[in-house]
Amino acid sequence: MHVASKCIAAVFVVCAMLGTLPGCDSPGTLSAPARYGPPGMVTHGEEQRLWLLVKQTESWRYTYQTLYHFELLGHDTQTAQQVWGKRLLTVTYNDGGYNATARILGQEGAHVWLFLHDQPVALSSADGAVVADRERLEAANPELKGLFPSELQFYTHDGGLVITTADARRFRINTPDFKAKPYVPVSDDAFRRLSYMSTQWNGGYQTKDFLVRQGMLWGRWIGIHTEKEAAAVGKDEFGGRLKDPAGGSDEGALARRTLWTARIGKTRQFSEGSHDRLFDVTRLPGTTDFLQGGFLVRAGTKQPLQLNAPDGTLVLHRTRVDAEGRLVLTRLDNQFREQWKAVLPYTELTHRWEWPDRVLLMGAEEIGRPGASKQRESIVAISLRDGRMQVWQ
Repeated sequence: MHVASKCIAAVFVVCAMLGTLPGCDSPGTLSAPARYGPPGMVTHGEEQRLWLLVKQTESWRYTYQTLYHFELLGHDTQTAQQVWGKRLLTVTYNDGGYNATARILGQEGAHVWLFLHDQPVALSSADGAVVADRERLEAANPELKGLFPSELQFYTHDGGLVITTADARRFRINTPDFKAKPYVPVSDDAFRRLSYMSTQWNGGYQTKDFLVRQGMLWGRWIGIHTEKEAAAVGKDEFGGRLKDPAGGSDEGALARRTLWTARIGKTRQFSEGSHDRLFDVTRLPGTTDFLQGGFLVRAGTKQPLQLNAPDGTLVLHRTRVDAEGRLVLTRLDNQFREQWKAVLPYTELTHRWEWPDRVLLMGAEEIGRPGASKQRESIVAISLRDGRMQVWQ
């Protein structure tokens, strides 16, 4: 049965079953949505959308019956706001809804592969419409009928959907005809990593994964360090400190960092030759402190993000060290003077995407009393020109 049809049928059966009970003619109580699996940045033509797959529980006061809804949300990367939402599937408690899982696996051209409860599905990258489900895949591959597993662990994304069939063979499903071709991974280790990313990783990074504490900016070495950290970086007899974007020692949560510069010279002569090294690490005058500060990296590199039109860079730091503390993004110009500052609704940054005019961030904050707090995720779009921030929670 088609995924959308299954959703309609499930809702119809439950409503028919519960229709005589008080309150069944009105919607039940919906829980807050919980994200399932990593977010997906989906491209269609010139347009990009951030996709989130969430699960919500709907329950009624007068019955033990519960529904579990899987919804797909599409977000504008300019504003962070939700522009559309689609209910992909509803599963009852009796059909395993409590333990039902789903996740975005990855994009392949005009299609985005998902796993939904008990089967793989392909959605249109344009609007999230269901293009193929198990029934369609089996129709395209009759020799595999009955061999598509119903557990997530047998599905992987490697540029397209890879399945391990019930008889222990591996195939890649090729779009747009959805024909299966034998698949051989580059290596067993590579396949294990792909499987982990596809089935277990929830798409979360940590703030430190997006930061470096030194690098080259406008032809100068610039570091963001405490005095003790800067002294350690300056002891660079072998050139290793210069090459380390993390900056060596780390004073941790209480680190108040400022900006430093240095000369780059040569080490003494070794058997393999000399190496570049740091000399005369000196504090940049007139710059401020940044609590737990670091430069936001350019995506895919270990170098500080260097902005253009006008020149600038971004420092990520914190307001406080306690539970009330939040992350702050500050833009500096090419003379390292503050241009704007944006306080983020995050205690931890988990995702980021960048464009020439903006960054899109995703993270979580602890809300509620210490010891009884919970995390709330939000998406933030920030203009690089003036720091204007738009938030979706």
